[in-house]
Amino acid sequence: MSIKDFADRIRALFHRQTSEIPDQVIRELIHSLEEADEQGGFSCEDVFAVVDQYAEIEVRGDDAARLMPLLREHLDGCHDCCEEYEALLDILEHSESQMKHQGLP
Repeated sequence: MSIKDFADRIRALFHRQTSEIPDQVIRELIHSLEEADEQGGFSCEDVFAVVDQYAEIEVRGDDAARLMPLLREHLDGCHDCCEEYEALLDILEHSESQMKHQGLP
């Protein structure tokens, strides 16, 4: 299972408004993380699949590096992915600022 497919499954779970994550999903997450670690971290393709989530976590004010350490490690060492992340972060921060300025939630 690719990181993108896994991320899509997690998103689907949270859209169901459930507070429990099935054991199978947890096992798949652990397996995916182990594979990423064995391969030396995330590939650029893996990062591009989830960098939007990472940026959204940052914009919310949460510690994305703590929540997604392998992705942070990749961003620290990959100029192309880091540029993509920073551009996306700028867009999200600008959008959030505009919404607050307009009084939108």
